[in-house]
Formats: sequence, structure tokens, C-alpha cells
Amino acid sequence: MKKYAFLFVNICLLLALSSCSNDDYTKALPTASTALMYVDADKSGGVGSDDLLQRLLHTDGVGGLDLAKRIYFFELADGSAGMCARVSDAKKVGETLEKLAKNGRCREISEVGGVQTAVLDSVFGQKVLAYDDNALLVMNLATATEMQATKNRLVRYLKQDGDRSEKFTRLFEKLNAMESPIAAVGRGQTLLKTFTFDLPDGLDASQVMDAISYTLENGVFYAKNRRFSFNEKVDKALNESEKILRPIQGRYAPMMSSEAFLGLMINVEGGQLLPKIQNEEMIKATLAAANAVIDMNNIVKSIDGEVAVNYFGDLMFGNGKYSLAAELAHSKWLADVGYWKTSCPKGSEIKDWGKDSYCYTDRQSVLYFGVVGEPKNAQSSASSQSSLQFFCGNTSEVADSPLQPVQKPISADVAEKIKGSRFALVMNMEKAVYGQLLRAVCEPFVGDFYTYVYTLEQ
Repeated sequence: MKKYAFLFVNICLLLALSSCSNDDYTKALPTASTALMYVDADKSGGVGSDDLLQRLLHTDGVGGLDLAKRIYFFELADGSAGMCARVSDAKKVGETLEKLAKNGRCREISEVGGVQTAVLDSVFGQKVLAYDDNALLVMNLATATEMQATKNRLVRYLKQDGDRSEKFTRLFEKLNAMESPIAAVGRGQTLLKTFTFDLPDGLDASQVMDAISYTLENGVFYAKNRRFSFNEKVDKALNESEKILRPIQGRYAPMMSSEAFLGLMINVEGGQLLPKIQNEEMIKATLAAANAVIDMNNIVKSIDGEVAVNYFGDLMFGNGKYSLAAELAHSKWLADVGYWKTSCPKGSEIKDWGKDSYCYTDRQSVLYFGVVGEPKNAQSSASSQSSLQFFCGNTSEVADSPLQPVQKPISADVAEKIKGSRFALVMNMEKAVYGQLLRAVCEPFVGDFYTYVYTLEQ
């Protein structure tokens, strides 16, 4: 979260310096950037610069930057991040820094190689700033001993002659071709450290790029990601990866609760999904632990269709309740439950909970799971829904709910926008501390929102 908080919160440092120059300020962006992002301050839906100035910097009456132009952010291979804005009046920027210095929010104002530099103090840590007549750059300062090295780094970027590598040029052109108020492009492993189980076997993940468009609609902050590659062969393989994550039809949308902190939906064939999630570090350990008692591998392989997860609680404190529902091709693994009962480790047991339903308990956890309905018959079309479904949850109340419409489902607009995507994550920003913090950081720049929706598009 800290990195993304840096990306957004530092906009306030720029908005404190706001009005135009015709020089190309983007030539200061590091050519070694692995990810780039922009914010159109005039279109993103956030509050005005004056409000941000008083709310975040506690000073006003300053200027120096042209916020009619996009504010850019960059990330480098070493994980460091920074931002770049257009300078309209370098003298006003200097005056602003002097005012901030008097308020104890700026220090170490100096000139390095003909470029003005300073250190800014904020609630998100120290940052080094450097600017000339065209551009202003800001980067995090990890330790005081790195201050001069970071200043020199920014000065070097500002003095670049504008010659760019082919790799950077393609990245920058891809980003600038996007039209949403906020957008980001970068290598998937860098920009969005998330699951990669949608990628075909043998694909070089380092060649996979994410292009994410952000929009705000009716209090919902949407992030739509389209994966691509500059490598023609890899890009073609990505376009065929629908075989792994299929378009979501929305069967479980009425069961997705707006009261949950997190909701997730996918449409998969379990046999193809299993080897993918077995390679995901975040899932592998959990899957291995479950397999010690219940044959989760066979359960996953029996899935064929939509899967929905609701998580109630706060991920920061690990005190949540969860439920999962999934369409099944078959339930042959039910024949093994008797064996699972007899092979439970000491201190744990599996009891009957209802027809084809069971409850596993040990000293630290509980899991309700089972099957309802009937499988599709041989004459059913491939697109028809199976009434055979798997469910599980860590309370009897939550485990029972995924197969029934909830009283407060996600909105019809959100449900409709999720349809057709290949992966959907819905986050209720008010239901957990993490969500509240993220909302507070983003709200000044994107506008007020209560729900965050991430989708992986076709």
C-alpha cells in the first residue's frame, strides 16, 4: 500500500505549486522505468488544488506547476518510485519551497549541477525534490544517508537529452494512447503484483504487460486491466488465454454481498486451474495445508463454471469470515469423504452436517463444505448452468449463504460491468481499516468512492 500511497499522495505536493510552458517535461522520465502512470488532474474527479493545498500542506497562495498537463509517475526495477510534473514558473516553485521551509515542511534547499533541489517532509516520509524550468521530479528518500545520491539521481534525469530506448518509447506511447482520467502501463510483475494463473503454460511472464484504465462512476472506482505484450508471439498467446479464465456470466452476482469487504469472481475449468494455482506462492501453502485432511486437489478439478468468494472482516487483522461457491462438473470426490473422516490427524475431525454436507474442525479452525444440486446431463449445452454446486465457509451461517441471494447484493451497475471480464475483484472501502485508509489516500485525487472494482478484461 505504501508505494501506491506515495504515487497518489505526492500529487498534493504538486498541486501546491499550480498554472504554461511548451517544453517537453516528460523527457525527465527515467528511460529505465518498468512502469508508468499518469493522472489528469482536471479529469480525475478529485477536489481542486486550493482545497488540497489547505488540507494537505496547510499553506496557500503559491504556484509554479501546470496542472492542465498530466502528472506522471514511474517505477524502476529496484522498486523505487517517483513522479514528474510540468513546471510553468520555476521562480514560483522556489517561492513555494521557501514558504514550506518556514513552516518546517521543507529543508536542504540547494542547487546541484544547475538544478534546484530540496527535501520535503510528509506523513508518508521524506522525499527529495528537484526541478528546472521544464519539469519537477519527486522520489522517496529511504534514509538520510541517501539524500545526496537521490538528489544526484534526479538531477541526472532532468538533464537527459530526450533520447529514449525503444522499450521506454513503446511503454510511454502505449500509456499516452489511453484516454481514461488515470491510467498505468507496466510489466505485470512490477505494476500489479497479483495472481498470474491466467497465463498460458511456458509463457515468459517478464514479457507480459498490464494496461490499466481507472474511472470513477457513481461512487465506484473501476480499474480495468488489459494484458498485452510487445512481443508478438507472447501477445498472441495472451489473446488465446481465455481457455483458462473464461468470461464471467454473473451467475453468482446476486450472492455477492455489498456487506463483504472483498468479493471475487472467476469462470474456470478446474483441471486447467489447479496446476496454475499450485504455482502461486500465495495459494500453494494454503492448498497444501488443506490437502493434509481434505483432498482439495480433486475438489478443484471438479469445478467447471463460475466461482465466487465473499470475505467479511479485515485482512489486516486476519479475523474474517469467508464463503465460496462454485459450479461443479461432478462430485465424485464425495465417495472419499468416509476415508477423510478416518484419516483426520489427532485433534481434528470431520462430522456430517447435512445431506452431502460436512464440518471439519481442529483446535484452531473450522470449515463447513458440501455439495447441492445435480450435474448437467449429456444433452446440456456447454453454456448451460449446472445445478451441481460446491460450497464452503468458516461459519455455518456464511457457508449456507453463497447459494442464496443476499439481502444487500453488489449494485446492478457493478454486476453488469463485471460480466464479460475474466477476473473480478470487488472491495467495499468502508468495511475494513485497509479499505478506509486506501480510500482516504485516493479520495482527494479521484473523488469520493465507496467501492473499488478491479477486472481483468479480454
